[in-house]
Amino acid sequence: MTSVGTRDTQLNRLWGAVCAFAGIFFLLWALSWLHASVLHEDLQNHCADLHTARFPFEKSCTHEDGTVEGANSVLFDGIFFGSMAAGVGCLGAAFTVEAGRRP
Repeated sequence: MTSVGTRDTQLNRLWGAVCAFAGIFFLLWALSWLHASVLHEDLQNHCADLHTARFPFEKSCTHEDGTVEGANSVLFDGIFFGSMAAGVGCLGAAFTVEAGRRP
């Protein structure tokens, strides 16, 4: 395979990875909005210690016994921020390969 063909293959794979990671990111962002705005819409009515976050969306309540209701899990947040970081990394690599292609 020629050098140009290898770069095209790498570039196509990188753009595919960028799209996949962006899709995961936006899917999880929508799920966090649904979780906070639809499922836990009435949480503020029976919670004295309400916590809200905008990125990703979260609405949680800390009860007096120390339990937390409605918070995003650590795994969810890890996948959310990990997909964002991986997408940005792949985007940077795709731009690097594209810049190396041009004379």
